[in-house]
Amino acid sequence: MEKYESVLKRLEKTAKQYTNIAPENGQFLSILIQSIKAQNVLEVGTSNGYSTIWLAAALKETGGKLITLEFDPKRAEEAQAHLREVGCDNIVEVRVGDALDEIPKCDATFDLVFLDAEKDEYRRYLELALPNIRSGGLIVADDTVTMRDEMPDYVEFVFNTPMLHSVDIPLDDGVILSYKVGA
Repeated sequence: MEKYESVLKRLEKTAKQYTNIAPENGQFLSILIQSIKAQNVLEVGTSNGYSTIWLAAALKETGGKLITLEFDPKRAEEAQAHLREVGCDNIVEVRVGDALDEIPKCDATFDLVFLDAEKDEYRRYLELALPNIRSGGLIVADDTVTMRDEMPDYVEFVFNTPMLHSVDIPLDDGVILSYKVGA
């Protein structure tokens, strides 16, 4: 992580402006990716690439790849510049567009999906991605404590769908970690 630290520290100064995850959330995602030896990860909501760098750095360790989706072309451009700066642009595909349109175009089988975009669309993002998440795959949804009122259908879905085992984790603004049960 040393080579990524200077860029991450610089981006942490604009975390509020870009609504980036906290460093401990980045560490959490990194640990998850490395512990399941993830090969394919989907990130919904790139912003300026702060969380993307955390994901990509972990995937560099596992030999994996990342598809990240960002609606705003300017932010996607910033993210790509940051990824080039840390030398991860070769393992990350930044797609610009509405995640609801882009998720169905993803043909990889994902080991982990990270949701950090429009909170009221979390359930729709998950429903679109679910067929492409492997048995034993993980879903991490961000801001599930501070913005929970914007995602009632997501919360209801992940805690009441037999194919998912989910837990609330009080990390920063809250995350829900879900595990996709085998068929």
